[in-house]
Amino acid sequence: MRRVAAFWNLSAGDRHMLLGAAATLAFCQLALRFLKFERLQAWAGRVVSRSDPGATPVESSSWAVHAAARRMPWVTCLGRALALQRMLAQRGQASELRVGVAKAGQDFSAHAWLVVGDRVLIGDEELGQYTTLTSWKTQGEA
Repeated sequence: MRRVAAFWNLSAGDRHMLLGAAATLAFCQLALRFLKFERLQAWAGRVVSRSDPGATPVESSSWAVHAAARRMPWVTCLGRALALQRMLAQRGQASELRVGVAKAGQDFSAHAWLVVGDRVLIGDEELGQYTTLTSWKTQGEA
């Protein structure tokens, strides 16, 4: 009940952004199973032109994805990074999605994170142990 009350205490803009983040997270995670990654990444990374790119701060989009993802534990780091890249691209903001690997003994692990400028917006947990394997920058106008 407190979560519902907290949701309704948000501004209308924040509620809208949070619901958009939840929908984008769900879509990205499902699309990872059913679409070719190249197609999904092209969709997520297509920057659209905005007359006022500062209208929605990067921090607001990042907050929305983090907040929604806390309630969606089945969404992977790659799903979160793709969702945030899509939300930023829709607002005219360029970003770079990176995927890295780490090796511990015989085990490998992979991780995805999203960078804007020199800031890691999502996926910064234990980032130091990963070596960047590949990355994708947004395409289009920025």
